[in-house]
Amino acid sequence: MNSTSVKLYRLRGIFVAYYVLKSVAGAIVAWGVFRQLADNYRAEMRPWTPGALRSFSLAITVLVLVLAWLVFGQLLRRRNWARLLLLVLGWLAVLSAVFSLLTASQLTEMSGWLARLVPGIDLDWERLLRFDRVQKVFELLFWGYLIAVLQFDRAVRAEFQPGAPSADAPGEPK
Repeated sequence: MNSTSVKLYRLRGIFVAYYVLKSVAGAIVAWGVFRQLADNYRAEMRPWTPGALRSFSLAITVLVLVLAWLVFGQLLRRRNWARLLLLVLGWLAVLSAVFSLLTASQLTEMSGWLARLVPGIDLDWERLLRFDRVQKVFELLFWGYLIAVLQFDRAVRAEFQPGAPSADAPGEPK
């Protein structure tokens, strides 16, 4: 297996680990929030029991993971559209994470506003915002690594470039 293949397989493995850990951590935090919402707003959330929300969240997480696995599979087959799609998603995620981290100090001041928006829920908004910041740092690290490999690594980029047409190709003007 050549160096580029190793990098691409490693990238896929790191994505799977990153996404699974991110999803588990997010589910734990969301479970605490939804449990309090269900306790305080039982009538309004009747069709969305905590179990239904958990099942829906798990189904969406698995669907995203399967789609990502398919895209990474095409990346391993050296399909340039998969590389470009991942680069677009990567740059959007990096820009979002940077913007979110830059505005994090203003979001801290909004915790009082959030508490008034959803009255009767005793959530530690500061802790939720800290969790979001940590999640954004890991998002920045992963997608930054993906961009570094797919866009700035010359050997990887060269494998996705179409070969130059030969001078003896039939039908080509000489």
